[in-house]
Amino acid sequence: MSEKTGLLRNVDLFSPLDERQLQAIAKRAVEKSYSKGDLIILEEDEANQSFFILAEGQVKVFLTSVEGREAILAMLEEGDFFGEMSLLDGENRSASVQALEKTRLFTISREDFLATLSENSELTLTLLGELSRRLRKSNRQVSSLSQMRVYGRIAASLLQLMEQKGIRTRSQDGKRMVVIHDRPKQQEIAEMAGTTRETVSRVLRNLQKKGYIALSGRDLFILQEDELKT
Repeated sequence: MSEKTGLLRNVDLFSPLDERQLQAIAKRAVEKSYSKGDLIILEEDEANQSFFILAEGQVKVFLTSVEGREAILAMLEEGDFFGEMSLLDGENRSASVQALEKTRLFTISREDFLATLSENSELTLTLLGELSRRLRKSNRQVSSLSQMRVYGRIAASLLQLMEQKGIRTRSQDGKRMVVIHDRPKQQEIAEMAGTTRETVSRVLRNLQKKGYIALSGRDLFILQEDELKT
């Protein structure tokens, strides 16, 4: 129970709640584990209407076109949540979610979550604000992908990763930079940008030559943030 409560406390969505309310939600949460590659949610699934909180691991949220191509909408890690849309409207899932590594989740059923919302008006307002933020972000992402050329789309994907999991730091010579630990594979970046792995590889090499980014093992360093934005 203490682990569940501690995790909930660190999720922005539940920040308005006091300890008693957090414990009430924790009692309703069920732990589930998934292996790398497991599908947690399938797009258009009507049976699974639970809310998910990531306790450990990493997942990708994606759409699949009629041609079978994937477009990654988000990469989520510990403390993130997903599945809130179907909770509210009861409709089929709008996207698929897959575990990228061994993943542990806490799930809350639609019935239990709606009961929690009815008891906590502040939580309802916070959830609506989060839904609005995510919708605006998705709209910007779709707009960017449709208007940018491939070079710009890949740069935008790197900036999106920076926003999600980047850590601001300084190099040994004191210059500002952002490090992204355990960066996605090139195929995953390609799916985020709507292009091919080969194109991503070529663009990343070009960005390294220009000194905008650097790669070291699984770490990606953004050295010239402003240049990626132009």
